[in-house]
Amino acid sequence: MFTLPRTGRRRFLQAAGASVAYAGLAPRAALAFAEQKKAQAPGYFRFMLGSFEITMLSDGLNQTPFRFSASNVPEEELKAYLGALRQPTEARVSHLNVCLINTGEKLVLVDCGSGDNFRETTGKLTESLEAAGYAPEDVDHIIITHGHPDHIWGIIDDFAEEPRFANADYSMSIGEWDYWTQKDLESRMPEGFRFFATGAHRNLLPIAERTKRIKPGAEIMPGLQTVPSPGHTTDHMSVLATSRGESLLIVGDAITHPFISLEHPDWEPQMDMDKAEAVKTRKRLIDMAATDKLLVAAYHIPFPGVGHIVPNGSAHRWVPITWQWEL
Repeated sequence: MFTLPRTGRRRFLQAAGASVAYAGLAPRAALAFAEQKKAQAPGYFRFMLGSFEITMLSDGLNQTPFRFSASNVPEEELKAYLGALRQPTEARVSHLNVCLINTGEKLVLVDCGSGDNFRETTGKLTESLEAAGYAPEDVDHIIITHGHPDHIWGIIDDFAEEPRFANADYSMSIGEWDYWTQKDLESRMPEGFRFFATGAHRNLLPIAERTKRIKPGAEIMPGLQTVPSPGHTTDHMSVLATSRGESLLIVGDAITHPFISLEHPDWEPQMDMDKAEAVKTRKRLIDMAATDKLLVAAYHIPFPGVGHIVPNGSAHRWVPITWQWEL
């Protein structure tokens, strides 16, 4: 086979380029318009935990006032802290990371995203799930950490007006279920948050017969144990997944910020219902994860929201795991 020498190849390519120009075809750099796509790929990240296959699914992102990250800290102190870390000081961009566990026998979701009507930038779970190779009807069981919109509004498909996960059963802590299904809850909530109650009723009541109300600490199935983590909401619970000696602590909203939660666990997120209790829970889970060297999945830490919590002087820091191309 004949191959042009390097200098010959260069001359050949130059001549070919000249021919294109003479044919009236402009090179790409000269095009007057190149359409920008303004879209990302569906988000999923997969890794093995013993014999369990874990897939982190993106439900999109939510933007909240930056003050929501630490409501008990002077505004200037919080701005200075976030600014030093090159973080936004006008709004908090919070990711929504849903954990899917394939035990080999069951397909289990921890929470089910925000659905169709929460925010324009959320509601991506079904798209991410399908990109990861599954359909909503494949899900066997859903563990609900708590009743906030971005964790339960994905239960009902608002277009079909029926449960999105047609074959799934549910587990939710009994205290959390009782709180969010109270008949008069809406009238007792602050005006700006009454839609939380309306949405909880819309999404939880249709699955009442398919939902097992449990005490936090109960085992859902072999390898999946719930962990009490109250404070963010009345009876919030986390999940500990364990397989072949490897463990993943899925903390829900008990730990919400990659810097503040670990470096300043006493700083209180605005959305924590019982702020003092939430601080105790946060410190306990941080110590548990660091001491036992657990892998951690957090719902609102930047996607995929999986990493380790390691000691850092008198506090701790978040160390995200790196991308894995092969399982």
